[in-house]
Formats: sequence, structure tokens, C-alpha cells
Amino acid sequence: MNDMFSPSAVKRDPPDIELVKEVTLQQFSNWLMRHFGALPQHLVEPIRDLTTLKRGLAPIYEELRDGDSLWLCRSRVIGPLHGHEGIALVRDKQPVIYIRIIQR
Repeated sequence: MNDMFSPSAVKRDPPDIELVKEVTLQQFSNWLMRHFGALPQHLVEPIRDLTTLKRGLAPIYEELRDGDSLWLCRSRVIGPLHGHEGIALVRDKQPVIYIRIIQR
């Protein structure tokens, strides 16, 4: 299930995002459920199953090191039909890998 998120949604060293909140994998799952909980069960299950979700976040987890953290992030510019939200691997207070989840 490594293809949970489109490869085009994965950005390395993104310059245009702001860190919103540090999260655990469970908190990220909860965030996804708040946004996508109305989906059919077969689409919601990978979000609830932390092992599957972690595999879906492979670009992040493949590079995770001691001291790194996961952060909810968003684009610095948000407006009508503009902006995005997602999750990032953060190292030394800098986003290393960002996965865009929601495009406005």
C-alpha cells in the first residue's frame, strides 16, 4: 500500500509550508478521519489501520531518524481555491519530506 498517496504529492525540502502541529501516527489518523470519515468503509479502513497508514507514508518513514518528528503542515498561502494541507517529516525544525493530503 505504498501508493496510498500520489508520488506527485510528495515534496522534498518544501520551501512553502508552515508547521502547524506535531503529531503521532495515531493523531494523524484521527486528523484524516475528521476530513475523510464519510468515505466508504473500504477506503476508510487504511486510514484507521496504523500499520497500513505507516506503509502509505513510506516516503517519510523510510527516512525517519532518531529525533525526527511528524507535523501537520499547510501551505503558507491559503485562500479560495488555493492552498494545501498535509504531513511532513521534520528534522532540526525543518520539513524534510512533505506529503500533500488536501488540495484546496
